[in-house]
Amino acid sequence: MEQSFLTTFAYAKINLALAIHGIREDGYHELQSVMQSIALHDIVRVRRHGEKVVCRCGALSGPGNIAYKATMLFLEQLGRFEGLEIEIVKNIPVQAGLAGGSTDAAATLRLLNQLYGEPLGREALLTLARKCGTDVAFCLNGGTIWATGRGERLEALPTAPELDLVLTKPFSGVNTREAYRRFDLVGQSGYLTKPDWEKALVEKSKQQIVDLLYNDLEPVSAQMVPEILVLKQHLLELDCYGALMSGSGSCVFGIAQGKQHAIEVAARLRKKGFKNVWVTRTVDEIG
Repeated sequence: MEQSFLTTFAYAKINLALAIHGIREDGYHELQSVMQSIALHDIVRVRRHGEKVVCRCGALSGPGNIAYKATMLFLEQLGRFEGLEIEIVKNIPVQAGLAGGSTDAAATLRLLNQLYGEPLGREALLTLARKCGTDVAFCLNGGTIWATGRGERLEALPTAPELDLVLTKPFSGVNTREAYRRFDLVGQSGYLTKPDWEKALVEKSKQQIVDLLYNDLEPVSAQMVPEILVLKQHLLELDCYGALMSGSGSCVFGIAQGKQHAIEVAARLRKKGFKNVWVTRTVDEIG
């Protein structure tokens, strides 16, 4: 009998703040970040099927997909090797700093655990997620999180107030590895203060949040893709409270004054000829 798919949303993330403090012994960068789930999402489906693991995701299909890697690690953990089919409908742009691949892998792990009757607890799933890639652990549960280490050490922050967002992405993406390489050559390290973020979030103060927006990678990524700063400027000129590049880019988000304002800003950007524009909002913990 043909088994039906289990389906879930895989939510994107933005970095409300990102500071980088040099290279660790393992070759990764030591960082601080405030990570936030947003409503923009891919759709991930998983079912038992056939003799081998198949991952379908358009041009990103096959063993190179991080969701495929997550599946192999999950099966290895269970000591089982059988046919599985993963289908991913992409809405999150790639090379955007929105954790599109990582969130697909996290959603796949959640679905597989459901499919097999929840054999793995939260910690075991987090361990697998960390093996897949830096942002996968965050994407398992999402929400508003203080991340340190290479982004895998996660501490809950007070839930952010609902923020209406406009996302816009230049045609060109940013290769994360190249952004960090350039940062190592010319970047200036900043520092985030956790109590400041806790205060802003507890008080649900959009103005305090805007004042704390920060990204060490924005200057180097903008050297690679100058349109990043053009889009950021447009968002501010269209009266967003604040704007920032997410992660290593190239996506930029603006914090709008409300849902209607977000829709109007998006329309104005499209009228100016910018194609990659999304209206979205922050979401709470998902896992």
